[in-house]
Amino acid sequence: MQETIDDSPARTAPGQAPAHRIESEAEALAAAASLAERFRAGAIERDQRRALPHEEIAALKRAGLFAISVPRQYGGLAASAATVAEVFRILSKADPSIGQIPQNHFCFLPVFSFGSAAQAEFFYGRVLAGDSIGNAHSENTRNRAGTYEHALRKVEGGWTVSGKKYYSTGAAFADWIPFIGHDEQKRQHMFFVNARAEGVTIINDWRGMGQRTTASGTTVFDNVFVPDFNVFPYYLAGDSKRPTRLLAALVHSAIDLGIAQEALDDLGRYIRESNRPWIDNPYDEHAKEPFIIQAFGEVSHSVRIAQRLLSAAAAEIDRARADGSAALALEAGLATADARIACANASLQVSDQLFALTGARSTLEKYGLDRHWRNARTHTLHDPIRWKLYHLGNYYLNGVEPGPQSLI
Repeated sequence: MQETIDDSPARTAPGQAPAHRIESEAEALAAAASLAERFRAGAIERDQRRALPHEEIAALKRAGLFAISVPRQYGGLAASAATVAEVFRILSKADPSIGQIPQNHFCFLPVFSFGSAAQAEFFYGRVLAGDSIGNAHSENTRNRAGTYEHALRKVEGGWTVSGKKYYSTGAAFADWIPFIGHDEQKRQHMFFVNARAEGVTIINDWRGMGQRTTASGTTVFDNVFVPDFNVFPYYLAGDSKRPTRLLAALVHSAIDLGIAQEALDDLGRYIRESNRPWIDNPYDEHAKEPFIIQAFGEVSHSVRIAQRLLSAAAAEIDRARADGSAALALEAGLATADARIACANASLQVSDQLFALTGARSTLEKYGLDRHWRNARTHTLHDPIRWKLYHLGNYYLNGVEPGPQSLI
């Protein structure tokens, strides 16, 4: 059954009190941790019922977490990549669907800096007040990624757009829904559609086996008007190795790591508290079986390595941001690719081994442990790991840098 979403509590209503202004990165991490504990309590039920987390996203907005990376010159905290990644890890550990929903918001925020001072002042001001950015730039076609079938036309004072988008993560909760299009010179621009604009329809038809409550379904634009004030020169973002583009891969890594860590916690708890010893086990507890100990050591090792690589990649991105050089941007891109691969593999490994190390009873629906594998398998498909491995291999073997559009 398809659900058409006309409005939700997560959207900032006119006249609503502004969001809380977070004053430090420590406060941001504390707020994320506090909210994550609340979100964890309903994660299994939301997953099993495919219940969208409207109230949870509204709480994130009120807490000010959507605004932590607004630049200081516009009144924001300008949080480091390290802090942003940690916020996503914390939230995704509790509920990775909630963790994924703000991903596009954080990746598209820097685009406001590419416009005029008036544009940046307005849109960053709206984010500080509690607005969020969704996403509607992908299409469910067989075209190469980045090729669009929407009809975009220049008109007096702006543009009109008609088309159907998919993978619209965050759109159901958003105040601004961006898509990418080309101007008359074939340059990429980002168009920010007011979520309440006439002609916008959001359909909750995402039926993926995992990440069930991201609402990553269809957005329909029916002759929607987008004023010139809402259009930004996305081509100024630079190539995929620039820090403004690398944040996406870092955030995806943090989501995968959160899945892995929660699965590892559930695995350890189930082994200690719910398993009975196998008939050949010389010990009275499943947790003391040598093979179980060794296997747990292997999966936990992969999770810890992924955590270290994620931290290192975030530090490299922050270094590249501060320096601005192409050389450090490349190093940050390579480090981020390492982290993305390690976090993806860790989430898949631990969520799969969870069942091999616990037995058939752990697959019962009441435990909800299957959500870890479904979430990991679904989310890690976002962009192909095989191409990240190719680019890393080609660079370290042949000295060939990834191309300007390569998603490393």
